[in-house]
Amino acid sequence: MAAWAEANEYIPLLINDKVFPEVTTELLRTEISKIIEEVTKRAVLRRLVIYFAGHGAALGIDDQSWMLSNWDKRPTEAVKVSSLQRMLEYYGPEQVTIIGDACQEFSVKFIDVVGSPILDKPDEERRDYELDRFFPVDAGSQAFMIKANGEEHAFCLFTEVMLDALEGDAPEKYFETIDGSSHVTSQTLAMYLRDNLAIEAGKYGVSMNPRPRPGFYTDRVYYSLPQQDIPASAMRPRARGSASDRIILPSDSVEGRSQSGRSVPRVALTARSDQAHAGELAEALKETHLANERDYAAAAHAEVRDHFETGCGICFSGAEINKVHASRGSLSQEFLPPNWYRLELSNDHDPLLWSDVVVELADGNSSSACIVQNFITAIHVFEQGRTNVLHRKLFASVEEGRDIIALLGRMHAGLLTEAEIVDAAAFLRWRKHEVITVGVVASQFYDSIRDTESLRSIAAFYAKNNQPIPLDIVLFGGGQLFFRDGSLYANVPATSLREPRSEVERERNYTFGATKEVVEHPVAGRVPWMRQAWGAIETADCHESAEEWRAVAMRVMPHLGAGPFTLVKREGRDALLALAGIVNRREEDTGTMRAMD
Repeated sequence: MAAWAEANEYIPLLINDKVFPEVTTELLRTEISKIIEEVTKRAVLRRLVIYFAGHGAALGIDDQSWMLSNWDKRPTEAVKVSSLQRMLEYYGPEQVTIIGDACQEFSVKFIDVVGSPILDKPDEERRDYELDRFFPVDAGSQAFMIKANGEEHAFCLFTEVMLDALEGDAPEKYFETIDGSSHVTSQTLAMYLRDNLAIEAGKYGVSMNPRPRPGFYTDRVYYSLPQQDIPASAMRPRARGSASDRIILPSDSVEGRSQSGRSVPRVALTARSDQAHAGELAEALKETHLANERDYAAAAHAEVRDHFETGCGICFSGAEINKVHASRGSLSQEFLPPNWYRLELSNDHDPLLWSDVVVELADGNSSSACIVQNFITAIHVFEQGRTNVLHRKLFASVEEGRDIIALLGRMHAGLLTEAEIVDAAAFLRWRKHEVITVGVVASQFYDSIRDTESLRSIAAFYAKNNQPIPLDIVLFGGGQLFFRDGSLYANVPATSLREPRSEVERERNYTFGATKEVVEHPVAGRVPWMRQAWGAIETADCHESAEEWRAVAMRVMPHLGAGPFTLVKREGRDALLALAGIVNRREEDTGTMRAMD
């Protein structure tokens, strides 16, 4: 990939564990920041291509991390892809390509991984950019490196298939004609991967179904077929500047170029049997999917009260719980089963009121949820300690939300296709005012493709419906956070009308219609609702009044547990209580958040 970049006049930066003893977050931060600064001193950063090959994990919906050398020693020694994408908005690129040749493995060994956005947040305004993403597999699936065989070196299968298109070795139908010339574009590269990766992987007895997401709409070109009367060296460059001090290539790289003009030799993809290993991986993945579906089926059929006399409350099902703490109002269980609590807030007629709740589980971990006025909050605790949280409107039918929970199960099991994800987000938004949690889930999809307009649109509709905006939506980029009188508030910019991306969106004009600016609207919660949103705290747009809140939240992050919703390990309990603004009245308050309250 570095050789391809050099040949196509990018400025390459090659970092790997053959050149450096260890690849660390500090090394990446230093080198990437340096080269971005070198470019931006002279010109606009037009396109930034970030390529990774190595071990990877998926910790949630489109929430993947790339493991660095010391990931098993320190939880931050990994690239958190979604956080990096958000952070890059402060560095001003016009286009960003993310290529990750890595597994998206669901595994207990990655539970403690928190990851890092790599770059520091500069004192700059955030700016949207066009985003292309190319991944070899979906969440929960394995990508494969083909091992060395005789004189043939080991190689990453996804990368080699991709290079066929990037180097111009693809059939004619994968070239797009622009201004009379033939080009491999974002869209045709995605098409090539979809059509060919599974076939080439099958030659090695393995299964790989790629997840390309082309998002460029201005300059979409990755490779241009040289015209007969124009030498390749005269083609328009992607970046300008000397790359000699950045590129580190094998000594035989120039001699190894093919006669067709490829910058790297082409690997001959030939059949090789490794069915036994692939079969074991497939069975393990199938069991993971089934376990996820079983968990969510249990949550869907748990008994939940349809109202409390106070206008809101919380119900627990699944495993046993110990203590329940609320940041506001008064919790009571009078005439209720031991797993149901009513919550009385200051005004049961005010739909903007809310309270964070921290639940101490039987295993010593703590779960968090936000109780919102006029909604019943249901927490189901799975056997493994993970939780599912759902907010259902008062007096809702016992069936209300079961289809949502089933959809959540399919999402977290990695069973949705690319098209289904966009449609799922549209479907979820339709139900967000009746089952308030689903707007938070939909926001994860929009965050993964950095669709800030849709994030702001969701936030605006909560405000229009006189409901508090769930914290996660603002964290992902839906607005700017303010802190006042113990609560967070959000400013949300207006959005413009856009084209629908699917037929499902076309049928729902709220997904692409314009929305008005929202000023200092109440935000629901001081604790992120779902685990994925914690990675957005460092990159969130915070007014100076919310900086102390950010600092306290960052102290909770090293203690996050597994699962899609917020779960904190035993040693992080006090930090979580402090973030929620909960003071244990039986103990002396340490004052961690007193100034904020």
